[in-house]
Amino acid sequence: MHDRSTHISWVKYTAFGLRIASELTLPELIPAEAGVEEDVVIRQADLSAWRDQLEQTNFVMQDERFMFQIPGTAIYAIRGGKEIEVSMLPGADPETVRLYVLGTCMGALLLQKRLLPIHGSAIVIEGRAYAFVGESGTGKSTLAAAFRQAGYQMVSDDVIAINVIASAAIVYPAYPQQKLGLESLLQLEAMRENQHVRQRKHVLSLTNGNPVMPQYRDLRKLAGELNKYAVPAVNEFYNVPLPLGGVFELVSNSANHELMREGEPVAVTEQPLNKLECLHTLLQHTYRRVIIPRMGLGEWYFDTAARMARKVEGWRLLRDSSFFTASEVVQRVLELIHKEEKSYGSH
Repeated sequence: MHDRSTHISWVKYTAFGLRIASELTLPELIPAEAGVEEDVVIRQADLSAWRDQLEQTNFVMQDERFMFQIPGTAIYAIRGGKEIEVSMLPGADPETVRLYVLGTCMGALLLQKRLLPIHGSAIVIEGRAYAFVGESGTGKSTLAAAFRQAGYQMVSDDVIAINVIASAAIVYPAYPQQKLGLESLLQLEAMRENQHVRQRKHVLSLTNGNPVMPQYRDLRKLAGELNKYAVPAVNEFYNVPLPLGGVFELVSNSANHELMREGEPVAVTEQPLNKLECLHTLLQHTYRRVIIPRMGLGEWYFDTAARMARKVEGWRLLRDSSFFTASEVVQRVLELIHKEEKSYGSH
């Protein structure tokens, strides 16, 4: 049982398969039932004694405590997979403080709990979770939003928590929010209205910091992010653990690189990944992987990723970056999964 002061107001949440008691208000998360004992405590603490040392290095390991500092925001300490301490700096923006609690802090805590955090988005298709990974700007969140728009449920956006057990790789749902750029929002809106958007349209003018289109005026702009907004996904969120069915790596091709399938030009095409390529993709797109050696988890990390690569199917999706391809990618992903399901059924 965690030692918690009775005079502090604690709020309970669930995220990443964990029950969380927090001194900080975390409106992005789903409230947990009262009376349930927590797995993780998030508390405010004075970590100022570490400030000088953290200014000399990116992060510090002290016993089972991992610490880092975000200048002008906070010092954070993650201990034993059970506790996150937050020492807010003077003048810090609370939204930015939360951004790192739900991002880097949770990533480190998942690692301490021996859960693999993959950087990407995950959607439920045919009773399994499918992960979409890729470099920044390849359209992971936009694709997840396009799937939501098509009636599919989201499991995670940004950090995918995976527990690799003997029989399967299990995905734990994160929380019902997406981070989407303004251009993606406008393109998705055009797709919703059945307008076939092929060319990028430069309609990103803002009024008083808000998008011109009235349906986006109530969206909260993310602190420290250029034209990125927090998009609630409560109605399309799947909050039950489920097996990981496959991993899709998104790769953008330049406009002059013609994509072909069966001799015809297409907006998106795929390459199946063998187990070694799938392993490389998982290692490449692990969330905050740079901290893993410092946490002494290098051997566990490689072994876990290798076991996971043997359990799931992998594909690389090459898409033409010169125009909006989300609807084409959705269609191609569904075709590949249905084809895979049929091949399983024939064995």
